[in-house]
Amino acid sequence: MERGPLIAIIRDLIKTDKELDLIMLGEGEPVELRNVVDAEELHSANGIKITTKQNYIWLDASHVSVAYQVRTDLD
Repeated sequence: MERGPLIAIIRDLIKTDKELDLIMLGEGEPVELRNVVDAEELHSANGIKITTKQNYIWLDASHVSVAYQVRTDLD
């Protein structure tokens, strides 16, 4: 996955109660992102640093196979 679309989705989570699940290559269980405070592009081609209320997460977007979010526009 390219970094641009993914970082846009992650930045949309900032200071909201939205959650995002990511599936990484070689992993069957999703990684859940929530309580996002900040997301910044790193110097590498696909690197992203994600700050949540609980953690710092460094992510290489090229290892993300799938990103999905529960829809809230179905009401």
